[in-house]
Amino acid sequence: MSSAIYIYGNLDFLGKSAAAKRMLYYAKALSSDTVKVYLISCTKRDLSTEQFIETAPGIFIHCVKSQTRSLFGSLNFLKKLDRFATSKNSNTTYLLYPQSFFFLEFWSVLYMILYKKNNVFYELNEVKKYYLFLYKSVIKSRIKASFTIFIRRIQFSIMDRLMKYHDGLICISTNIESYGQQFNPNTLRVPILTDPKLDFEIIHTQFSTQDAFNIGFSGSIVPKKENLFEFIDVLNSIIKQGFHIKFNLCGSVTPQNLTLLKEASIAPDYIKYHGNLNETQLSNFLIQQDLLVVPRGHTLQNKYGFSTKLSDYLNHKKVILVTDISDTAIYIKDGENGFIVPPDNQKAMTEKLSYIITNFDSIEASIVEKAARTSATSFDYQHYRSALTTFLQQKD
Repeated sequence: MSSAIYIYGNLDFLGKSAAAKRMLYYAKALSSDTVKVYLISCTKRDLSTEQFIETAPGIFIHCVKSQTRSLFGSLNFLKKLDRFATSKNSNTTYLLYPQSFFFLEFWSVLYMILYKKNNVFYELNEVKKYYLFLYKSVIKSRIKASFTIFIRRIQFSIMDRLMKYHDGLICISTNIESYGQQFNPNTLRVPILTDPKLDFEIIHTQFSTQDAFNIGFSGSIVPKKENLFEFIDVLNSIIKQGFHIKFNLCGSVTPQNLTLLKEASIAPDYIKYHGNLNETQLSNFLIQQDLLVVPRGHTLQNKYGFSTKLSDYLNHKKVILVTDISDTAIYIKDGENGFIVPPDNQKAMTEKLSYIITNFDSIEASIVEKAARTSATSFDYQHYRSALTTFLQQKD
């Protein structure tokens, strides 16, 4: 009998997010002649075969956008999902991609696992109670922010305890694996993923500046999480040393955060925002940079995460500069396949950046060659095909 794997969550699987890209790599690793993979957003609509597009052989993405996060909407979705999967008459496995919306996760345990006795696995990619600080920055009312944090803390604590009911956890880093094993000992670690064999379509849009040393950053531009204000201070010091640089950013950002970043710089014109780019544009953006950075500081959110942009940076064969957060030092060796400095150390970051710019012409080729090798040996999604397939085939 053929098998089907249903990856679902409060997530637009056709979107640009790192989460959607990671789940697509899972689908590519899991699909085969006998296994079909469906990626389905929590939707209000009934599910039918006609609503799916086959983006690659054996990979089907639900293309209906009417998502729901409500109490009963989440339950109704799971009922529809169970009926749809049952109608396919296949060996069925489910993988939940959780986000900070409580009801889907809650009903997944009560309805899908405890009532319907389905095999449901859980993608553990961060510890959500450790990014509660974000609510303080996005909610203007202090009272409302405090109340939201209080409620979320309760919800996230419940989410942690619900993990024990899942058939297993897929964890993105060693720290998160240790955390998850407190609640469910059956874990598999799958790091950040990429496709080293992707062909990049070259376009003529300019994402860099001639006669400047171009430093790039991509992804969600959240200054506190990414330590960007501190990195702007480093760039200010570099400019004072006489270096001509351009800091190019792309990804999702609020107008307020972008304004604050530019106000923090001593020369606002050295910061250039290029928009929230599509896949082709993003590849060209990364290719055009001299150096790509992940300047994250030490927070509990970062300790228990793993920056997915690192694999994309390496895959585009670029020199990278990162901080020693989470599992980064397992893969990046300073001066060999990239550069790594302690977190929250502006002096070390400034000295390293000055060294890279000064010696760039002589170090680039060797660093890039080894970076590409790291991408191929450590983050290629195909290396995890057997482990993922075996893990998700477990039965009670």
